[in-house]
Amino acid sequence: MEAIAPRFSRRLTLVLAAVLLAATFAFTTAAPGADARAGSSTAQTGVLKGWPTKQRLATEFLRLLKNEDTDGLRRFLDPAFLLQRGDGSYLTKSEYLKDPSEVFAFKVRNIVATHNGDVRVLRFEAKTDQIVNGNPVPGVWIPRLSTFKKTGKVWRLIAHANFLPPVAT
Repeated sequence: MEAIAPRFSRRLTLVLAAVLLAATFAFTTAAPGADARAGSSTAQTGVLKGWPTKQRLATEFLRLLKNEDTDGLRRFLDPAFLLQRGDGSYLTKSEYLKDPSEVFAFKVRNIVATHNGDVRVLRFEAKTDQIVNGNPVPGVWIPRLSTFKKTGKVWRLIAHANFLPPVAT
């Protein structure tokens, strides 16, 4: 009886490991945003179609910057794009693409979204590890405001505003 229990436990462990491995593989290849999609020859970064979630819209700009994806950024930013910084400076699309911000890590929270037809507006807070104009951004939650418009089948970022970090109380 003692010889059967270890063999049964080993077999059960192997079966469970195989099931777990298969489930993990199925999830990662079927999950939205999985690498399989990125490897597709028809998928392009910076192109959001359909009705992207507010989380996806709020993070796409930061994601493209983090990945240093200039081509995706060029596709994602609308020709009329305007960036307003908390220090009062602003940039057009062509100016921004010459020297985009460096983003190393980010988190977003408190996303509120509105829409009217083919326009969506999001306000959210972002905590980033990034450099803007050679200056590190304080790693605190900073309010942001982004406006998107749908051109054809693709959503583009038309305006983005970064606010100053809130005053500590």
